[in-house]
Amino acid sequence: MRLSRWTCLPTLLLLMMHASLAQIPGLPSKPDAAVAKPAEAKSIPIAEIPQRADEDEVFAKEVIERSASADKTAALADELAILKRNVGALEARIHGERLAALPLANLETLDRYLRFLDRELRALQAELQQMVRPTSEAASEIVRRRKLWLDTRDDIASDQLLTLTQRIDSLLKEFALAEKALAQPLAQQLALSRDTAAVLARTGKAMSIVRAQIAGIDRKLFQRDTAGLFSALAQADLTRKLGMGTLADDLRAEIEFMDEFDRSFGGINASVLWLGLLSLPVFVGVSWRARKAIAANPALTRHPLALMRPVSAWLLLCLATLVVINFLGPTTMLKALLALAWVPIMRLQPERMRSLLGGWVYLSGVFLLLHLFGQLIGGLTLLYRLVVLLNGLLMLAALAGLLWRLRQAGASPRSRLQRMVHRLAVGGCAAIAVAVVANLAGNITLAAMLTDATLISGYLGLFLLAAGSVVRSWAAFVFRPVAEKLTSEADHAGALMQELSRLFDFGVMLAWLYGTLDAFRILRPLRAWLAAAFAWKLNFGNIAITVGGTVLFALSVYLSFWVAKTVRGILAEDVLPRMSLPRGVANSASTMTYYLLLMLGLVVALAAAGFEVSQLAIVLGALSLGIGLGLQTVVNNFVSGLILMFERPIQPGDTVEVAGTVGTVREIGMRATTFTTFEGADVVVPNGMLLSEKLINWTLTSNTRRVDIPVGVAYGSDPEKVRTLLLEVAQRTERVVHQPPPAVWFTGFGASSLDFSVRVWTRLDDHPGVRSALGLAIHDALRDAGIEIPFPQQDLHLKSVGRGVFDRLQGKADPPAGGSAPRPAQ
Repeated sequence: MRLSRWTCLPTLLLLMMHASLAQIPGLPSKPDAAVAKPAEAKSIPIAEIPQRADEDEVFAKEVIERSASADKTAALADELAILKRNVGALEARIHGERLAALPLANLETLDRYLRFLDRELRALQAELQQMVRPTSEAASEIVRRRKLWLDTRDDIASDQLLTLTQRIDSLLKEFALAEKALAQPLAQQLALSRDTAAVLARTGKAMSIVRAQIAGIDRKLFQRDTAGLFSALAQADLTRKLGMGTLADDLRAEIEFMDEFDRSFGGINASVLWLGLLSLPVFVGVSWRARKAIAANPALTRHPLALMRPVSAWLLLCLATLVVINFLGPTTMLKALLALAWVPIMRLQPERMRSLLGGWVYLSGVFLLLHLFGQLIGGLTLLYRLVVLLNGLLMLAALAGLLWRLRQAGASPRSRLQRMVHRLAVGGCAAIAVAVVANLAGNITLAAMLTDATLISGYLGLFLLAAGSVVRSWAAFVFRPVAEKLTSEADHAGALMQELSRLFDFGVMLAWLYGTLDAFRILRPLRAWLAAAFAWKLNFGNIAITVGGTVLFALSVYLSFWVAKTVRGILAEDVLPRMSLPRGVANSASTMTYYLLLMLGLVVALAAAGFEVSQLAIVLGALSLGIGLGLQTVVNNFVSGLILMFERPIQPGDTVEVAGTVGTVREIGMRATTFTTFEGADVVVPNGMLLSEKLINWTLTSNTRRVDIPVGVAYGSDPEKVRTLLLEVAQRTERVVHQPPPAVWFTGFGASSLDFSVRVWTRLDDHPGVRSALGLAIHDALRDAGIEIPFPQQDLHLKSVGRGVFDRLQGKADPPAGGSAPRPAQ
């Protein structure tokens, strides 16, 4: 047993490392059953020892090879070192008086940087977990198999089985080598995981400190935080008051943030730039074609500048894409991208906005440069304060001039755009005026926030307006043929395009509102209040209903109905009728799609509301019980609806007769079918009745119906002449179809007439009118031809009658009073 003694130390080390995994944050606290609870050791049957030994030896060698191969531990360690260094640099900036001296904009930048580092550390931790797990599982498997072979060796130890014991000893040596090979990488990975967890905890603590400082500033936003501006300028040692020593640290931290962000997203940004360069010729080519189209049709687009200036449109879309990608990156980088977009923004403003704002809109570039300069020198308290004051005064003058221009040039009544711009300008003037007063009084935080927020809100609106006009104009031109065809020939598709346009405008408005609320320091408390409101819970026994879950459920259901209704309308009236499909397939496909989307939306709504699978099983169980007890009819109608969908004996528009009621099918639902009678009544028939009762479909295979009109002529008329006359009348009657052709049949000898039948075919909708017109035409034709249409006549034979009645019938005078006439002889 000397072999087992010198290998016990690595085994013990592996067991300790595996047990320490539970102490690493982020790793599962309960490992898989195969890892946490290895199978109890049993002796291997002697007959299986050679084969099992070969298999386990191969496994041990594979473990050694995998552990010797290059892994990513060293690269992850270098990445952790960089992140750790950056976290340490940020921790140095948030201690002591340096944190209190930072303005709100710099604190927001710190919060962004810390959030980015937190995401990077969590991604690193997840990658380490993926590396540790297979190594740990391999180590556990080695320990389990080694214990099994040790027990087997003890059971068969004898001189007669020397060959088998030697084979087991050789295998145990392989296991010992595998344990040694796994010990070092596993130890490194575990140590790196512990360091990552520690740095992650430090990052979370730093974020808490910065956010607490931001929350404190927001709470004291309307309180003075320094002396008045004139008092600060009157104090001695102006250079020290400017705080030049902190500028280098602030710039260094910002550059480090940019470098770190570029290290993670630099590849994506580079790909966007290369893709943008490749798309520039496409923009130029489409613009060249658009100029010709606009020259021929000036009403082609509402914003022709977006098509006439391709380079500006291309640059604006590229910068907008970079802004979206780097939205969570450094604030300075985002504002620099927005500043680069100033030229295309000005060149692509819609004509209505350019004529409304005039030259005042170009001053936004000056305001933006001053804002960026103030962002860079945020740590220089007094200089930053002066820059904010200068920017505020210039913006106040520009907004006042804009209001004067709007008042002088405003039409009556004003348009919606004029009213909106006027209100925003008034609000901006009020905000900037408060900012100037606050700056002079000593509330630099409020002054900086109002000045920057007003500028960001206005410039963001111009940016989104220009970008929206580019997207709308280019989409309208590129997809113009499809859009014109859908708008002219498809009501639902045209309405859908209008809805998509409204949704696009709504999305642009939401983006502007999000940026404005964030700039004015309203978004953070509003988000916290909404989170608290949505988290409010109402308990009904074991069932808990939250406000957020209810809102999400209602919103999901509404969207599901809207999407299902829109898709059904487009499929039923715009897409499927243009395809060569069998009869009724279009209606069945659109209806089934509608209900499938509704079911999918309901599942999504339940998931959004936090509905658990176990609760869903309870509901389904209750539903099954209800079906078994009292919903047989509902289920029967539902299944019948499915049969109607697949067999398609009727479809909307068919004329059917059910239980003596005739009408036109209007809608086939999953439970019932609605059809309208010719009297105008809407009848709802359960689908089960349509399958169980006799159903007559007048338009299943054809839309024509036969009209039979019986005609009788007097005896003595020429039958062949009558037949020819009736056939000519039938053939020249309007709305009579030629296939099958009209026919006239002699049907028999009546009591007082020769009977004929006129048989014609017409469309089902024209049946009453054709029957009436044909009857009148037959009457006129027979009258003109002198052919009598007989009427029934009866001969009356009297066997006995009184003298008075007899005289009266012959027209004689009445008999004398008191007497009676003699009875005539029979």
